[in-house]
Amino acid sequence: MRAVAVVAILLALPTPGAAGAALAQWRIGLEAGVSRYRGSARDTSGSGGPPGFHPGGAPAIGLRVERGIGAFGAALRLSFAKPGLSADGDDLTVTDKSSGELFELATLVAVRVGGIGPSGAVRAELGPALHLWKFGDEFRTRIGVLGALAYEWPVAGRFSGAIRLEGALSRSWFEESDLPPQYERRVTWRYGVTLGLRYRL
Repeated sequence: MRAVAVVAILLALPTPGAAGAALAQWRIGLEAGVSRYRGSARDTSGSGGPPGFHPGGAPAIGLRVERGIGAFGAALRLSFAKPGLSADGDDLTVTDKSSGELFELATLVAVRVGGIGPSGAVRAELGPALHLWKFGDEFRTRIGVLGALAYEWPVAGRFSGAIRLEGALSRSWFEESDLPPQYERRVTWRYGVTLGLRYRL
């Protein structure tokens, strides 16, 4: 909750005067990425069934609003993906794409940690994420944490690009009643990469 409060404060700070206008900037952007999931449920008995169940890998699209103040920043990101449900085998993974839609709302605090070249910036981001996973006809709510390392560079005029390596953790997306008794629920985690194009307002 502290991270959410920090993001809210940074987004709500009054716009500085002309002397500080170059340091405080609003940006809006679109992101596209791919992710892989692991964890969620694991067979602990060696019963001969699939060793594990987890959300499948899927492309995602997102809308991001952010405000930068000097070396710091805050962002809200809403994204959508349809990872489905994957069953792991020894040499094969089977994914059912008929269910398993994901809506994610992330609030992130960012800090500049370095640069590449004369105008590129490297930023570290961290914050809580709300996952709404549609499993069949039911929505599952999970709270997790998301972290990312991003490289940002100017493209043209008010436009800039960004590439992010990110990871997220939350408790298992399954309920106990979803699984046979030999399966143990595990932390759900994901890793992935996103590309974004932003416009400075």
